Amino acid sequence: MFFWLVGLLALGLVLLLGALSLYRDWQQEQQLQTQRRNFYQVQLKEVLETTLRAVELDTVRLATSPLLQRHLLHPSTNTLELLQEDYVSLARLRPSYDQIRLLDINGHESVRINRSGKDVYQVPADALQNKAQRYYTAEGMKLAPGYTYLSPLDLNIEQNEIEVPFKPVLRMVHPVYRHTQLRGLVVVNYRAEELLQQLNNHLPAPLHPILLNDKGQWLHGGDQQDWQFMFEPQSGLAVEEPSLWQQMASQDFGQLTLGQDCLLYSWTAYGSQQALSPRWLIGLRESGKACNALTKQYQIHAAGLLGTTALAGFLLLFGWHRLRLKHLQLYHRLLINEQQLRLVTNEMGNGVIMIDAQGLTRWLNPEAERLLGWQEKEILGRCLHDIIHVTAEGENLDREECLTTHAIRTGQRQHRERDYLCTREGIIIPVSMTVSPLPKSESGGAVITFSDDREKVTAEKKLRRQAETDELTGYLNRRAILQQLEQVIRTDTEFGIIMFDLDHFKSVNDTYGHAAGDQVLIEYTRLARELLRPHDCVGRIGGEEFLLVIKHLHLNDLYQLAERVRESMDHHRCIITGHTLHVTASFGLAMHQRGESPGALLARTDKALYQAKNTGRNQVIADDSLKPASVDT
Repeated sequence: MFFWLVGLLALGLVLLLGALSLYRDWQQEQQLQTQRRNFYQVQLKEVLETTLRAVELDTVRLATSPLLQRHLLHPSTNTLELLQEDYVSLARLRPSYDQIRLLDINGHESVRINRSGKDVYQVPADALQNKAQRYYTAEGMKLAPGYTYLSPLDLNIEQNEIEVPFKPVLRMVHPVYRHTQLRGLVVVNYRAEELLQQLNNHLPAPLHPILLNDKGQWLHGGDQQDWQFMFEPQSGLAVEEPSLWQQMASQDFGQLTLGQDCLLYSWTAYGSQQALSPRWLIGLRESGKACNALTKQYQIHAAGLLGTTALAGFLLLFGWHRLRLKHLQLYHRLLINEQQLRLVTNEMGNGVIMIDAQGLTRWLNPEAERLLGWQEKEILGRCLHDIIHVTAEGENLDREECLTTHAIRTGQRQHRERDYLCTREGIIIPVSMTVSPLPKSESGGAVITFSDDREKVTAEKKLRRQAETDELTGYLNRRAILQQLEQVIRTDTEFGIIMFDLDHFKSVNDTYGHAAGDQVLIEYTRLARELLRPHDCVGRIGGEEFLLVIKHLHLNDLYQLAERVRESMDHHRCIITGHTLHVTASFGLAMHQRGESPGALLARTDKALYQAKNTGRNQVIADDSLKPASVDT
C-alpha cells in the first residue's frame, strides 16, 4: 500500500509538474504569437502613416509655394508655365503620383499633370475638366487655411467611368489661400497600388494584410470582394457578416475568427493634426488558422496528459520523455519564429534597431549596419544613444530630446521627420525616425526604424535655392535679400547697404522691347557683381532696382565702392539688336545704425536714391545722417 501511495504521489507530482510545464510553454508561445502579430500590425500602420505623410508634405509644399502666390498675385503665361514645370518635376520624382492638379475657385483645372506608364505629360488647356461636382473638391473648398483633406481609398473615375484596369487612388487635397481668401485647391492623386504592395511585402506567409473602409467594404485582402462596392454599394463584410462587423466597429482593436481564418485588426486614421482623414480598419489575416487554435491545441495536449494516469507507473518514463521532447520542440519553434522575425526585418528597406527598457541594444538589421557602419556584435548590450544620436552640428543629443527616451517613458509611438545620427566614421546623416515602444508587460524596450534622408535633404535645398533666386538675373529675389538684411542686423555686425536703379530704363523697354530690357538688366547687374566680394549679397527688389548688403566697410569705403560700380556702368556699352545703348544708374547708400530696423534703414537709403534721381541721375548720394565731412557727393 505504501508503495502505491508513494507511486501515486510521485505520479501525481510528475503530472503536476508536466501540466505546469505545458502551461508555461503555452504562455510563452501565446506571448510570442501576440508579439509577432502586434509587430506586424505596427509595421502595417507605419507603412500607411509614412506613405501618407510624404504625400501630404508634397501637397502642402505645392499649395504654399512662393511661385503659386506670385501667380495668384500677377497671373501670367510665364508664371503658369513655371508652375507646370514644377508639377512635372515633382511627378517625375514621384512615380506613384498619377495626377497633380491645380483647381481654381470654381473647381476648374488650371494645371493638370497626368502619368501614362512611365511618361509624365501636361494636359493641354482644351482638355482640362471641371471637377466642381466631385466629392473631394467640395470637401477641399470647406478647408480652413493649413488643413488637408485625405479622400477615401477608391478607384479612379474619368469622364464618369471607372478606369479599367482598376486604379486604386487616394486624393490629398490642400486649399490655396492668398492672405485669408480661398483661391483654389491643389490635388495630388496618389496611385495606391504601391501602398497595397508594400503592405503585402511586410508580411510573411501565411499572413496577409487586410484593409476595409469605415462602411465595412473590402479595399484589400478580400480576394474577389475587393472594390466590389464600387459596382454594388450594398456589399462587403458589413453586409455579409453584420454581427461580426458590429463587433469590429465597436472596438478600437481586437481579433476574431472569420471562416477558417483569424483576423487581427485595429482602427486607424492618418495621424496628422491638420488632416481630415477617413477611418480604415487595417490588420492581418492568418489563413487556415482560427484565433483560438493555439489554445485548443494545448487543451488537447492537457486532456492527453490526464489520460496517462490510467497507465500509472508503466508509462511514467514514457510520459516524462514525451513532455521533454515536446518542450524541446516548442523551444525549437520559438527559435524558428524569432528567425522569421529577423528575416522580415533584414529584408526591410529601412534600418531597424531593437533596444531593451534600459536603452541597450538587443539587435539590428543589415540595413542599420550598412547605414551606421557598426556590426551587430560590436554594439550588443551597449547604449546606442550615447554612440550615434547627435544634433545637426554633431554634438551629443540631450537625453530629454531623444525620441527613444520619450517613447519608453510615455509608452506612446514617437516620430520625427528630421533627426541626425552619427556613423562609425563620424559622418552625420539626416534621417526620418520612428520609435515604437514594446509593451512593458513583455519586458519593455522599443523598436527604432529610420531611413536615410540625405537625397531628400539635397532635393529640399535645391528647391529652397530656386525659391530664393531671381529667375532673370540669378541673384537673390526680394524676399531673400530682405531676409539676408534682417539676419545681418541680428548679428550686430557693422555694415551698410547700397540701393541702385537704372536710369530711364522704361524707355529701353518701350523702344527696344522687354527682351532687350532683360539683357540690359543681366549685363549691368553682372558689372556690379564683378566689383563685389564673394560674401557681399546682391538682390533684386524691384523691376530695375537692386540692393547690395555690404559688411565690414566704413561709410567712405562704401561710397567708393558705389562710385566704382557707377563708373563701370557709365563706361559700359550694351549692344542690342545692332544698337549701342548707354545706360547709367543712380545710387543711394546708408550705414546701419545700432538698433535700427530694416524698414528704417531701407527708407533712409531710398531717400538718398530718390535724391540722386532728382538731382541729375548717374551719381552716388549717401544718407546725410551718418555721412562724414570727408565724403563728397
